[in-house]
Amino acid sequence: MPTDMLKTVSWATDVLSRDPRQLFHVVRVLLSDLRRATGMDVAELYLADPQQTRLLLSGHSGQGGEAFFERSVFAFGEGFPGLAAQRREVVETAELGSDGRFLRAQVQALGYRGFVSCPLLLPHAVVGVLNLATRDPARLEAARENLAFCAPLLATSLYAVMTSLGERTLARVQQARTPRGRALALLEDTLDATSALRATLRPRHGEPVETHPEQMSPCQAAGCPALQGQVCVSGLPELPCANLTGANLTGASLTGAGLTGEPHTVCLPLWSGGEVRGVTSLQFAAGLQFAAGGPVGSGAVAPLLWVSRFAAGALELPSAPAEVPGHPWLEIETLGAFRVRREGEWLAPRDFKRRQAYELFKLLVTRWGRPLHADELCEALWPGEAGGDRTLARLHVTLSALRQVVEPGAGRGGSPQVILRDGAAYRFAPTLPYRLDAQEFEALVREADSQDGAAALDTYGRALRLYRGGYMEDDPYADHFALERDYLRELAVRSLFRCAELQEAAGQTQDVLASYSQLLTIDPLRFDAHEALIGFLVGHGRLEDARHRWVQYARAYGGQPPCPAP
Repeated sequence: MPTDMLKTVSWATDVLSRDPRQLFHVVRVLLSDLRRATGMDVAELYLADPQQTRLLLSGHSGQGGEAFFERSVFAFGEGFPGLAAQRREVVETAELGSDGRFLRAQVQALGYRGFVSCPLLLPHAVVGVLNLATRDPARLEAARENLAFCAPLLATSLYAVMTSLGERTLARVQQARTPRGRALALLEDTLDATSALRATLRPRHGEPVETHPEQMSPCQAAGCPALQGQVCVSGLPELPCANLTGANLTGASLTGAGLTGEPHTVCLPLWSGGEVRGVTSLQFAAGLQFAAGGPVGSGAVAPLLWVSRFAAGALELPSAPAEVPGHPWLEIETLGAFRVRREGEWLAPRDFKRRQAYELFKLLVTRWGRPLHADELCEALWPGEAGGDRTLARLHVTLSALRQVVEPGAGRGGSPQVILRDGAAYRFAPTLPYRLDAQEFEALVREADSQDGAAALDTYGRALRLYRGGYMEDDPYADHFALERDYLRELAVRSLFRCAELQEAAGQTQDVLASYSQLLTIDPLRFDAHEALIGFLVGHGRLEDARHRWVQYARAYGGQPPCPAP
């Protein structure tokens, strides 16, 4: 077991140092290996916040997930994890059902008898707590011995990764040329680390800084719990805030984006010099759940608090925006939440003056390089209305409003350089520098398809880092984007299938598991991926993991799947 766990921890450290967005998938693989190596039924990881006041669920492996998610947060000194952290020693029981220190009644009801909480310790900090649960208390002694070996290694590795990520974020913040640019750099790193849709930083003094202007407005309520140092997660009773609802989206943006469910919001205090200097708020898609399987957003909290702790003091937030030079004329993000940056400055939906102009730009970008006839545009923008000169005139007014925003030198009579006209059709085909993430993603996938081995894996990795979420994810029910969304999702899924194939050929077992985890997060109903993963686990002698995966497959399938239980 020690050799296997050493390899897994080394692999996890290497992957996370290269791509922090893999955290939740890597933690899942790490806990699965730990559970298998110790012979226990369930493994959990709770990470501590930098202030050493609470522990937050960051990963789970095994059955009975909903019961274990009964509590996702423990204060130091509270419950088994909190006692282990406060006392800096292992807390264990062989009679879980009658142990009053254990605070998750649903777990006790499932018949688990043995439970051990092992703190991950450094001389100056508690990094987190590893929990192992079993229905057979006879396994506790061997599990405790194995934890004695791997816990110090895990503590050192996790702390090194968190510190490295924090230093990398600090370097990115310091590279920005303006205070506003530094704040945006922190927020962009936050998005990269979590795949959140959008983020906002609200300083205690000064104006908010937003990745998606006016699409997310943090509450301005007096006595904000996050400004008092509390973490808040919508829908999580242990981290409540009465002001956290789906209404954090502005009304105009909600209408323009076509959102029908309430997004999940996480608010984090931004600590510097022992005090809270501001609040970072992140918004996740409605219905999203992390790979760890826990409540939405809770798994991201502790890592983000560690990542932002170095950068907070370097922000020097301004009270007014400043331009950041050196960008293409337009940068457009469509994978995840839609947003547009013009000469380095993110645009809000209201900057397009007309809601239809904003929607028109989405339509044209979706068909980039290909013409859309005026009649198609009119039907998409004003469905069911009679055609003719009146509707066409409205389209021309809308096009004019759009060009005022996206064309350089708008209003000075220059030739269009972004939205070009082909007779009675229009197309998005810029003749000046621009970036479109969907276009880059597709090009990188095509490049990787023509490569082999490590080169292909590297290029696929670059492509998948662009895949922050589904195409126009904040317009989940818009028919206009369905084909492009399905096409790009299929590219992502196919890329991950090939990554798993190349990684298996190279003997990179943990990477294979992480690729399948990411694939099934993108498309949980991809039944061939469930079957391929089950086959891989069986082929590598991991029968218990294969059985757990088969149960998840059956749940996704809605009954007995065609693949027999291993």
